[in-house]
Amino acid sequence: MVPLEERIGYLARVSENAKLSAFNDFLSGKVYITASGQNSNESEEIFYGLIDAILSNNKLNFESYYNKKNKSKPSKGSPAPFVNDDFLIFSLISGIVKFNLDKTWIKDIVSIRNRNSITITFENILNENYYSTSNLPEIVFMFLSINGQSLMTNDFVGFTYTRITGNVKLFENRSDFQILCSLKAYDMIFLLKDVPDKKEVDLLKKFNANFINRIKYISWIVQAMLFGLLVYAILKLPNYSPEAIKFIDKYNYAFTIFGALGLSFLGNVIPVIRNTSQKIIMQLFGYPKELLNDLKIGNNS
Repeated sequence: MVPLEERIGYLARVSENAKLSAFNDFLSGKVYITASGQNSNESEEIFYGLIDAILSNNKLNFESYYNKKNKSKPSKGSPAPFVNDDFLIFSLISGIVKFNLDKTWIKDIVSIRNRNSITITFENILNENYYSTSNLPEIVFMFLSINGQSLMTNDFVGFTYTRITGNVKLFENRSDFQILCSLKAYDMIFLLKDVPDKKEVDLLKKFNANFINRIKYISWIVQAMLFGLLVYAILKLPNYSPEAIKFIDKYNYAFTIFGALGLSFLGNVIPVIRNTSQKIIMQLFGYPKELLNDLKIGNNS
């Protein structure tokens, strides 16, 4: 990754440029951008309007700005200046995908762009080929942060982080678009540290719920077995200890048995005793102590 001093100096220059500052805020998803500004040309005003509509999740506003631009039909022989405006094209692609609009026009526009790594990445995004090694992963990462976070697998996040940190000449390529995507993607990955697969998280949650339920049933079985052993021992007591029988007769043998039944019943119905027995069994099966301390077994019964 580039030195911190270079990064700070670059971001200071970004804050002095309305378009770069607006795009940087757009990637952060934290501010609204006005659709007009001083000394802005038509494409820039459309750009501000597009990212404002995406941030506010306003499909109608996005379509109104999108329709102003999609009337243009440039060709490879005479491409319009906006065709190679990375900021505008990225915002168009992001909104078109977000709001599920037809991709035909934007695919035609991307096809007549200058052939470079950014153009290839745009093509792959439109074709949902997010994990191609031909992509600039920082651009795909920022696109997915806007449109499809569930597609950010651990492998992809790790690959993106490696590519960004390994690019020590980031500022030498003169692409503000790629630089801003790289800086923001790096910040997000640093905060996230590890992004689990959504499918993996769902499976783990399902397993955890099933595991707790099964432990509940095992706990009941163990308590029933202990109770059975207790009753068996009491019933066999006359054969092994005549002295004990004399003692039991003194206090009513039948009452003693029913008393044992009552204690077992209380042990099953009193939540503290029941939950404690379940937690002990879960510890024996290796359930993490950190999770066990916060677990409310009674809510899973």
